[in-house]
Amino acid sequence: MTFAERAAARGVETQRARAADEVAALVEAGLAVLKRDGVSGLTVAEVLAEAGLSTRAFYRHFASKDELVLAIYEQDSHRAHDRLRRQAQGARTPRAALEVWIDETLALGFDARRARRTRVLAAEGARVQAEHPAEFAMIVRGVLEPLVEVLAAVPSPDPERDAQSIHAITWQFVVDKLHGSDIALADARAHVLRFALPALGMKR
Repeated sequence: MTFAERAAARGVETQRARAADEVAALVEAGLAVLKRDGVSGLTVAEVLAEAGLSTRAFYRHFASKDELVLAIYEQDSHRAHDRLRRQAQGARTPRAALEVWIDETLALGFDARRARRTRVLAAEGARVQAEHPAEFAMIVRGVLEPLVEVLAAVPSPDPERDAQSIHAITWQFVVDKLHGSDIALADARAHVLRFALPALGMKR
């Protein structure tokens, strides 16, 4: 490779790094605005003010505010996916790994700090989901992956479908809690396990 080619390659790498930094800044700014001002306050202008970037920078990466919301969801789901996988892999038994997944998921609604974040994301996501069903389906699959891996080790005859069922039951408790349910965390956890363990052939 010539010096000119190497210089051009470095230039491309620099541009990619700058683009990645801008996207990360916009996503973090969007999440900060959502948490501070709620759904009604999430505007491109507020996100740019929070990130300290220009309108041109925003539209270099996102065609609309909805695309930014999708990016926020994707980042949040990737973080949850990585956290769940690490904790499940650290569990001593498949049952312990299952309980880790259930506990982490329930915490999205029952832990006060995490519930605030979940409530904000869920409110905006409900609007965008109808317009981007394929993207949201991919996000859900990412969240389910650690559970599918756990169930494959049980072993479950159908890890993916069983994971979907356990997720549906667990997530409903999260939704109910976000909407004011007074059910205790211990009761919600016990209910999920009461359904999940026999279905998987595991002792309660």
